[in-house]
Amino acid sequence: MNHSPVQGLPPAGRFALAAALCSSVGQTFFIGLFGSGFRAEFGLSETALGSFYGLATLASGLLMFWLGAIADYLPMRRAIVLTACLLTIGAFMIGLSPGLAWLVAGLFLVRLAGQGLIGHLAVVAAGRYARKRRGRAVAMATYGFILGEASFPPLVAFALGWMDWRSVWLCAGAGILLVALPALWWMARPLAGSGGDDAHQASGTPPEWMTRRKLFVHGSFLRVLAVVLVPPFVVTALFLHQSALADRLEWSLTAVASGFVLFALMQGSAAFAGGRLVDRFSARALLRFHLLPAGLGVLGLGVIPAGPAMWLMFAGLGMTAGLNGVISGAVWVELFGTRQLGMIRGVYAALMVLSTAAGPVVLGLLLDWQVSLLTMGLVLLAWVVIVPLLLVPGVRGFRYA
Repeated sequence: MNHSPVQGLPPAGRFALAAALCSSVGQTFFIGLFGSGFRAEFGLSETALGSFYGLATLASGLLMFWLGAIADYLPMRRAIVLTACLLTIGAFMIGLSPGLAWLVAGLFLVRLAGQGLIGHLAVVAAGRYARKRRGRAVAMATYGFILGEASFPPLVAFALGWMDWRSVWLCAGAGILLVALPALWWMARPLAGSGGDDAHQASGTPPEWMTRRKLFVHGSFLRVLAVVLVPPFVVTALFLHQSALADRLEWSLTAVASGFVLFALMQGSAAFAGGRLVDRFSARALLRFHLLPAGLGVLGLGVIPAGPAMWLMFAGLGMTAGLNGVISGAVWVELFGTRQLGMIRGVYAALMVLSTAAGPVVLGLLLDWQVSLLTMGLVLLAWVVIVPLLLVPGVRGFRYA
């Protein structure tokens, strides 16, 4: 008996993992390794570099509001080739930048193509084409992101030991063009067609054609946002202000570095488990509970001794982040089907960027106002317990509507 290759995990999962791994070139953990080189070359202060980088990130993130829909209108092979070409151009612009304007433009392109579009296409492909084991396919995209976080920093650090930062960026661009682009093009061959429409199958009626304006007044979309935007908001805020927390709780830098290792391990383990749980119970069912580890981890900062609190925080954030990566990739298909998955997830990606920009600002204000960690933890725990239960009252009734 012949089975359509687009319905199984192998093609969609392999493509999702590889595309997510390639997105590393546009991720903050990769670009941040060149900060000292950028500042020395262009005479930038920490504040100036952060401002230019933040502007490039915000602009690229907001463009995802419109550009995410290319996954709906272009074949996956064409979309990934165009996106990889943009990433290559951005990397070459940074490596060859004669002045600050070229550097900022290159940063904009690698953020848009890498952190934005290639990661977006990875999750869309997993959600659209792996119908039988969608949770596990989306989890493979998460593995790609985690693998990049673990492998690229030491590789870049090694490369910077024997070549300058410009040469590293030129090598990265050449690697994308000569290796990643052909590989992704080849792996995208089985990913064709619409991939089916789960919302149609679940309800028996074709899903409504959505516009961006309709999304912002759509009950299911707004209820999911109130849950899935919490992890990027909280994780980004705590990680950016980690030094302030370390000073307040007297954590050593060595301990904090070990905490990030625990975060990565928990994130990977949770993504692995989350993929299987989504396949068995649905992403909607997990929406009600997956924020609890993060809530308990943050509450621990104000309740238990500082040493154990740090480990609990990193473990809780890692568990929730891993689960959220899978849930936020699969839940849109369950609610709206696959026909407009690119547009819907593109809107979500833009809102996620805004949440990551807002999180550090809010936490910074709370720290400046001397709000206690216990109060912050209690408020967050109340949100993660009460809001999902109120907004996601039951899986059976929480369908496309």
